[in-house]
Amino acid sequence: MRTGFPPAARGQSVGLLGGSFDPAHAGHVHITHEALRRFGLDRLWWLVSPGNPLKAHGPAPIDDRLARARALMRHPRVTVTDIEARLGTRATADTLSALRAVYPGVRFVWLMGADNLAQLHRWQNWETIMQTVPLGVLARPGDRISARMSPAARIYRRARLPGQASQLLGRAEAPAWCFVNVPMLDVSSTAIRASGGWRGDERQL
Repeated sequence: MRTGFPPAARGQSVGLLGGSFDPAHAGHVHITHEALRRFGLDRLWWLVSPGNPLKAHGPAPIDDRLARARALMRHPRVTVTDIEARLGTRATADTLSALRAVYPGVRFVWLMGADNLAQLHRWQNWETIMQTVPLGVLARPGDRISARMSPAARIYRRARLPGQASQLLGRAEAPAWCFVNVPMLDVSSTAIRASGGWRGDERQL
């Protein structure tokens, strides 16, 4: 395995939680624990991105975001990684293609909040994503109806696993997706930044 790349064995199911993590917070930790429990995953990686191409303003330096995320997320089956920066990818579809090339035989599952499912049809090559890996969707307050009525959910309605079968997602073949309702924490990176809780030397842990 390349230096700096997290380990994964052929046949393992690895959940991928991508984002800027600007900053990481207790909500990310909470949905990570829920995803491990709900979707039959062997491991889960936080993909701390170099930057979100859909956001106009760049995030904090990636080293600061990685440091905070690693200090916050401590679990033997969870790895915080900058693998997207190492792969040189930005779009999710490109990241998934590169990961599958580097990790043949590993079963990847893309994880997202219900709000992201609602806008998935706006992502670059979104149908390629649906056809490449299963999707584990975790409901957030107020997003359940919009997510279930989204273009992606409607187009791929036959690929949906019922919530009671969520443990099968980690071994499912794409296209497949599962929507689970989980209790959510009322916290967001945007709110933390707006409150001034993530700036200057407060980024240094």
